[in-house]
Amino acid sequence: MIDYSRYTNYVNTICQYNNLTMFKSHPDYTYMLEHVNFNQGNEYVYFIKTTTDITEDEIKEFCMINDSIGNPTKVNFDFVVASPSSLRYIFHAHLILKHLQSLNLPVTDIVEIGGGYGGLCLAVHHFSKKYNVNIKSYTIVDLPSPSKLQNLYLNTVDSTLNVDFVDATTFGAIITKNNMFLISNYCFSEISNEFQKKYIETLFPKVSHGFMAWNMIPLYNFGFITRDELEYPKTGEFNRYVYF
Repeated sequence: MIDYSRYTNYVNTICQYNNLTMFKSHPDYTYMLEHVNFNQGNEYVYFIKTTTDITEDEIKEFCMINDSIGNPTKVNFDFVVASPSSLRYIFHAHLILKHLQSLNLPVTDIVEIGGGYGGLCLAVHHFSKKYNVNIKSYTIVDLPSPSKLQNLYLNTVDSTLNVDFVDATTFGAIITKNNMFLISNYCFSEISNEFQKKYIETLFPKVSHGFMAWNMIPLYNFGFITRDELEYPKTGEFNRYVYF
């Protein structure tokens, strides 16, 4: 299990001073998030360009928006200078939206366990129209400090987004929606087994479909009929993309 204390303490400081100036390049943040490297970024570019309909201009547009805040470490990828993490968000948004598209749901309520600073939420919203996905609501379940950061970040980058924030210590008990679409990228599988069980008992009965980027532990049956594939590009021993 990962120690979140250093991360949450730093995030608390960001929120206390409402200062998003440098957080994406601060070591107390990058050990947890915003640490995709150059080679992985190159692979994300390759997979975006060869497996999606997202254009170079659309890649540049999203990266310009997401990288405009927080001073991330940016790298030259030939046609775009961007944070490799922004490229990951684009590719993962594609996988999520393509899956939602295949489910043929007219509208969807999305719930995300562990939202980082809100980058994936931003990417999913940004590209949703391209995939004809209508997001009715978006809820992020996270610890109080990261939730404050997500709220601050998303309001700064796009004040039109309507996102709800739920304290992770409730494990989604206060959520009243049903048949939600669950996202959890590199979070559910890395929290303690005890907390996983609480999510399975409390939140998962309100979910009908979802997508996870799985890591840290071998994939196990968490209550849904799933299909999975090896993560690409591969960034960890147990990493898989899980669809349900």
